[in-house]
Amino acid sequence: MPELPPPRRVTLRLPADLADWLHGFAEISHRSVDDVVRPLIEAERARVTANWDRPEPG
Repeated sequence: MPELPPPRRVTLRLPADLADWLHGFAEISHRSVDDVVRPLIEAERARVTANWDRPEPG
C-alpha cells in the first residue's frame, strides 16, 4: 500500500460565533473539529468535481 503524504494544517479565520459553535458541536458529538469538518469538505469536493466533469448541454 502506498504511503500517504503527511497531512497539512490549514488555518481559517471564522467569526467567533461560528468557531464557538463548531468547537461546541465537535465536543458534543465526541469528535475533533477535524473529524467534523473533513467529511463536509470531502462532500463539497465531490459535488464540485461531479459538476465540473459533467458535459455541457447542447
